[in-house]
Amino acid sequence: MSRFIQAVSVSTFLLSVSAGALFAQATPDNFIVAVSEEPDTLDMTATGHAPGARVSLENITEGLWTTTTEGELKSSVADWEISEDGLEVVFRIHEGVTFHSGDPLTAADVLFSHNRMLEKAPQYARRARALESVEAIDDMTVRFKFHTPDAGMMPSRSLSIVSEAYFNRVGEETFMRHPVGTGPYEFVSYTPGTELVLKRYEGYYGDKPQVENATLRYVREPATRVAQLRAGEVGMIMDIPYTDVSSLESAGFHMEYLAAHPTIAIQFQNGNPDVPWADARVRQAMAHAVDRQAIIDGLLAGVPEVTETVAENELGYDPSIEPYAYDPDKARALLAEAGYPDGFTLPLDVWGGAFAGLKETAEATALYLREVGIDAEIQTLDAGQFLGKIREVAGNPEGVFVGISAVPYANQSDPIEALNVAYTSRSPFSPFRNETLDGYIAEANALLDPEARGEVLAQAFGLMHDEAALVPLWNFVAVYAMDEAVNFTPTKRFFPVVMFKDVTFD
Repeated sequence: MSRFIQAVSVSTFLLSVSAGALFAQATPDNFIVAVSEEPDTLDMTATGHAPGARVSLENITEGLWTTTTEGELKSSVADWEISEDGLEVVFRIHEGVTFHSGDPLTAADVLFSHNRMLEKAPQYARRARALESVEAIDDMTVRFKFHTPDAGMMPSRSLSIVSEAYFNRVGEETFMRHPVGTGPYEFVSYTPGTELVLKRYEGYYGDKPQVENATLRYVREPATRVAQLRAGEVGMIMDIPYTDVSSLESAGFHMEYLAAHPTIAIQFQNGNPDVPWADARVRQAMAHAVDRQAIIDGLLAGVPEVTETVAENELGYDPSIEPYAYDPDKARALLAEAGYPDGFTLPLDVWGGAFAGLKETAEATALYLREVGIDAEIQTLDAGQFLGKIREVAGNPEGVFVGISAVPYANQSDPIEALNVAYTSRSPFSPFRNETLDGYIAEANALLDPEARGEVLAQAFGLMHDEAALVPLWNFVAVYAMDEAVNFTPTKRFFPVVMFKDVTFD
């Protein structure tokens, strides 16, 4: 098995090496970044896949609050005050903040944005489940009322603010095609499948960024992004194959690393009692069957890490939780104990195209499973198909699903966010469901005190580990490579994005 991984690793590395780097003429007046993920819409209030949309659109459309690059909550267009019982948050909008359309930001825009997202953005609608009401106290003040305290609402940065006056003036079609926000960059043009062009908004209320004109170029193939950087066609790239990291560093490119959402993992639908993996012993066997560190070292150049639950600096981390060690003999014994001494066949759906290394990880995982008698039949799905499959099987007593994908787990804005999105029975994106886990999640949601919430989160993650609710294979590390004269600080505890305001030049 190790020879297989080493062979793939060597061949991938050789393909990644080029004769040398031709640095891009990256300048503030024309800065181009190549990224893999294109937004599903230009309207952040109507996105069905916020993480993908944010890669580009965070530059245009801001939230009512934001975070520092260290991931700490920070005022943007408003200050806030939380009531002692956690049931009310009052936002006071700053004077002088304008949209790119010239319209001033008021409380009416906050209400309009909230209502629009409830209708058109399913992830926000789930995020706002504890909200009782959003109301304007006056033109510049908004009150959020909650049924129960919601610890994850603020860290999620889920509410994007758009202009009601602009919408009323131009109508739905133009509103969707030509976004305006309060962000540091305004929309210039969009060519689907090719690029999004932005320019610095000179009326921005915050610090003036160095980058004047910015382009996000959409390049799906990782090798093409690397080639464009080496050829000097772009000043920075995202989503670099881990096997290219060392050669790019050696060539003199500036590199930045961000331990970020998501976690690449095997996930299970456990609601069908007639499939082998409904038995926790089978899921535990699969955890013992895969040599995760060998995959990281052999296929991913040792760049990412794997944690059994959340990362060490996150709420709910418990150092006493023992990882599932690579132990094929134990895996076979568990399978026999569960009634499958000769193994079985399972369908293995793989989220294709989103993250470098995921395809190779899935292929190696299938080989490891085969060694203990589990024959995994791989089917690659795009993001829409994969999420549709989860919706189809979640909670279905006849659902059949095992997948390898990018799941919410470690390095989220707050650990409770991962649990709400992918592991509570209320979520349509939760194939694995457990009533005791639901109770922990509900309890943690209502605890605003970090210490108390951390204790409950640790119980939730301990249960998930014992049940092998998922098998973490590796935690994503976003790698940015850029011209040697470029500096960029990625935002911690958030989705990997390109924020042009955080780009500077030597």
